[in-house]
Amino acid sequence: MSEKLPYGTNMPTTDGTPEATAVPSETIALITGGARGIGRHLSEAFAGAGYHVIVTATSASNAEAAADEIAEATGGEVTGVGLRTDDIAAVKALRESVVALEAETGKRLQVLINNAGRIESSEGPLWDADPESLKAVVDANVTGVALMINVFAPVLMAGAEATGRPSRIIDLNSGSGAKGTPAYAMYSASKASLFRLADSVVHFGHDKGLRIFEMAPGVVETEMTKSMPVHDFRQGDDWTSPAQVTDLALALSSGTLDAFTGRYVRAGADSEELLLAEAASGLSDSTRRIVLG
Repeated sequence: MSEKLPYGTNMPTTDGTPEATAVPSETIALITGGARGIGRHLSEAFAGAGYHVIVTATSASNAEAAADEIAEATGGEVTGVGLRTDDIAAVKALRESVVALEAETGKRLQVLINNAGRIESSEGPLWDADPESLKAVVDANVTGVALMINVFAPVLMAGAEATGRPSRIIDLNSGSGAKGTPAYAMYSASKASLFRLADSVVHFGHDKGLRIFEMAPGVVETEMTKSMPVHDFRQGDDWTSPAQVTDLALALSSGTLDAFTGRYVRAGADSEELLLAEAASGLSDSTRRIVLG
């Protein structure tokens, strides 16, 4: 590579009116960890919107059962696959399955939602945490996301070239990545790292039809969040509703919010309408990004 590589990322400029370019009926959406929690809500919403959804879970039987349930509930097309996102061989095998599904259906993979993730098993100082738990967070939240982008970006770019429509990646980020939560240091660090992965996608992939978004889901009431003492106070409207998350994810996947590629958005605080108004007023290179100095 002969290009002189600068520090920082020059964010793309946007021209024209925001436009929904996605065609759900012609599109495969791959959602990791889509069998339960926030991923389950996303899988149901995308299937209901007409996407052919691939749901993954670490257990193949759980993924297949969830896919059957989602298909029955939504009337959509859903495929369940067992996957550990930090397993290189498994991720590559899934790519071959996705390429085969593209050939079989005539649809293209143009949405990847990196939802699967973990949080350390205890709350408090980093030195009090179980080392195995810390490693598991990095494996799922950093290595897993990096491998999914590494393996599937070429498929997504091929889809963009074939259809003339951008392909989109949504990383499930967190307020802990944007602002930090000291009681969950490794989780916070893992989510902050996703901003740097997104920079690479923007720098090298934008002109090839890739868009990427760092979407925090707010705090949705799930098995994971209910297990965290930091959320013990929450009740009622203190939780982000699943609909706020799925509505924002569907908007990001549609193309209307492509101005926010490489940037951070938060369900519950941001909506498609509010983000469109913000984009219309102009976005600086540092807007909704982690940039120091």
